[in-house]
Amino acid sequence: MLTFIFQHTSRGKEAIDSHFPEGLPRSILVTDRHTSCFNVETAGHRLCLAHLIRNLFYLTELNQKQTWSTAMLDLFRDGIHQRQSVPFGEIDAGGIKDRFNRLIKEDLTALDKKYESLRKSLEKHKEHVFQFLEYEDVPYDNNGSERSIRPLKVKQKVSGMFKADDNADAFCQLHSIADTARKNNQDPFLAFVAVAQNVCNEI
Repeated sequence: MLTFIFQHTSRGKEAIDSHFPEGLPRSILVTDRHTSCFNVETAGHRLCLAHLIRNLFYLTELNQKQTWSTAMLDLFRDGIHQRQSVPFGEIDAGGIKDRFNRLIKEDLTALDKKYESLRKSLEKHKEHVFQFLEYEDVPYDNNGSERSIRPLKVKQKVSGMFKADDNADAFCQLHSIADTARKNNQDPFLAFVAVAQNVCNEI
């Protein structure tokens, strides 16, 4: 529902602490397994299935004779399908987790090291994979956040940088307001007008 963008020289815990020194104790973070996110005080974590599915597509193409990555892909797709089509209280979360636990126990050492690396990562974060089947407000991906930061990445590629911190701060603030308005089906221009009016009233 909300977008909050800010600039920082780091993308690690230091950047998060600069605006959230007490962490996000009432939030469940849906992330791409970046280490800094797991160092933040939160109510919980969730791995983004969109990122994991991309990893599994790559592993499937890397070795089409193995079946582990395709089985994991089928499992994640089944979990997403159940979330989208089955009434929330009737989702077979237990069955999904049983299949997952069997897959992460498989011996992949005979395959390329990338398979074992992902298997170990999933095993390490196994409690963070399927909360979206248990908590209705938790999504199975962080695509909403990815869409929100895409304009910034495009600007970086086009112009390469901001020439002053104040300019970067202004861009982040304006983008945060506009994107929050869009997420709530509001006109971004009217949102800017409302913010300007509030500022004037405070002055």
